[in-house]
Amino acid sequence: MFFKLILENANGDRVDMTTTANQYMTSKVEGLNPPTGTISTSSYAGMDGSYLNNAFIEKRNVVISFELRGVGVEARRHQLYKVVKPSRYIKIYYATAGIDVFAEGYVESCEVQNFEMLTTGQISILCPDIYWYSTTSVMAYYSQITGAFTFPFPTESNPEPFILGKYNTQNMMTIVNDGDEIGFTLVIEALEDARSPTLYNADTDEYLQITGDILAGDIITVTTKTGNKTVTLDRGGVKTNIINRLVSGSTWLTLREGRNRFYLRGTGLQNLKVTIVHTNAYLGV
Repeated sequence: MFFKLILENANGDRVDMTTTANQYMTSKVEGLNPPTGTISTSSYAGMDGSYLNNAFIEKRNVVISFELRGVGVEARRHQLYKVVKPSRYIKIYYATAGIDVFAEGYVESCEVQNFEMLTTGQISILCPDIYWYSTTSVMAYYSQITGAFTFPFPTESNPEPFILGKYNTQNMMTIVNDGDEIGFTLVIEALEDARSPTLYNADTDEYLQITGDILAGDIITVTTKTGNKTVTLDRGGVKTNIINRLVSGSTWLTLREGRNRFYLRGTGLQNLKVTIVHTNAYLGV
């Protein structure tokens, strides 16, 4: 199977592990499948069976086995050491004909057998974040003025005016999640003053509401991903944590697999530009 495998460190330095005759001959990549699940149960007293305490997914362990062939083996080994350093951050890019994803983790080990007839090596990477993410994001927008620029420009023979934008009376946003269920990023930009915007999931009736006034120029960013749930206000370049402005009863909304529909409520919606940013996430590729 044709694939592409690239490792990138925090400085942006890269090493291409894709199978080539004179570079790094990657022979095996473990950790592409869904990570192992851990299930804890307890027995009933004097009864058959047991009950579930908790269940969760372990961290991902990506193990790359490779060979060094051709000329310049030593130079390529040192090049590898410069990018892949134990305990340091690493980003793994993996692509096939049907998928283009990345995962982020930390190098556990990078070992190369120097004194064998065939120079082989193995890299172990631990990924606390269990997902593979698509390299591209999808977005859903809400704004009561939507772009509609059209051609041609009006001329003497065609005096009809061209359209710069049109008024949007729909407050529904639809976004498709082609991966596993996961959180997303919500960005609310205030063109003028508004108050208490609320995002509803049209399919589950769950909602996420931020109480209080939003002033012209404010940008509120909400992330709902497990392990990274935040509500941040950017006002005049100063960022503030406003998670305390989430209304009681609000849900950290997620995107279920397939089609998701959301709609907005609030005072002064015509003054807001709202964007949902989503990256497909996969337990296994």
